Amino acid sequence: MSSTKSFRKSWGQLKTPENPDLISTTPVKGTNAFLTKSHDGSLGLFISEASGNPPKRMYKHLEIMVFPRKDLHVGGKVRKLTNCLMLQADSEVEASALTLILERLFEVAPSGSFSATDVIAVLDEVEELLRKPARMPTLEEVAGAWGELWMVLLMVESANDPRVQRSILSGWEGEVREKIDCRFSHCAVAMEVKTTMSDSRVHHFHGIEQVTTPGGFSQGVLASLIVEHGEGWACNDLLSRIRDAAVGTEDQRIEFSELLDKRIVVRGVECEDEVFLFQTGVDAIAFFDFEHVPVPGQAQGVTPIEWISDLTGSPPLGNSEKEALVSKITIGSGS
Repeated sequence: MSSTKSFRKSWGQLKTPENPDLISTTPVKGTNAFLTKSHDGSLGLFISEASGNPPKRMYKHLEIMVFPRKDLHVGGKVRKLTNCLMLQADSEVEASALTLILERLFEVAPSGSFSATDVIAVLDEVEELLRKPARMPTLEEVAGAWGELWMVLLMVESANDPRVQRSILSGWEGEVREKIDCRFSHCAVAMEVKTTMSDSRVHHFHGIEQVTTPGGFSQGVLASLIVEHGEGWACNDLLSRIRDAAVGTEDQRIEFSELLDKRIVVRGVECEDEVFLFQTGVDAIAFFDFEHVPVPGQAQGVTPIEWISDLTGSPPLGNSEKEALVSKITIGSGS
């Protein structure tokens, strides 16, 4: 690396302006970059002719923007920058440390002609280096995701129409995590899936919304699963089975797979677990209308937050009702 190309050296030569309304600016020699220093010592970076559209990032103490044109005052003259990327750090960021991070740009682009994607790549590397290790999901969390995947698999495998398959998959979790696991809009059925590793149907609920039929839906049901841990399928195995169950043309199967990828992101890492194995036994699945799920007593001004329901005394759907429910979801209407 040439001695003239240094963010750290350029930063050290910048004076801190005494006027809070002014900034000091200097070019980084041999590059298309400029550094600015504010009254509070915060650092700004401008990249001229920053080719490429940077992927969107949301950093806590860094603001990144792109301007088609930007006027920058440098040494008493106005420099007109085009396709300008601006990175502005706030006073919480140690500016001298940030200049050391920016030195990595010379390894990414030795010519000194930096692009927007070069800057993002360097920041992504640092973020990955400093990110805390992700917490591994617990057995209970994975069991919950497994139950949802198992139910989606059953429905998708029973549907022969690619449009209905996508509607089923679209209803799982939604674009953001919903209180109710599945909203099958194509047939107006809402479904909450609960999984237990015990011998009885005792489930933990996290809000009255989980057993409340949403507006615009004609039926709300609880799918109760009893599973055994230690043998069977991992969540990641079920994802593969769901993906392989897609029918239709190649384009339709690709669309299904892309939709599944989006739902995985929404649901979280639990549904990609490869460690815990589960299987269902005989009569492992039962369905209950929401109205037959025990809920806390209602009191004025009190909203039930979470509770445990024992469904032992609740009437499940009979075989004919269960078949009608599955048929309604897998054949659908208006899909």
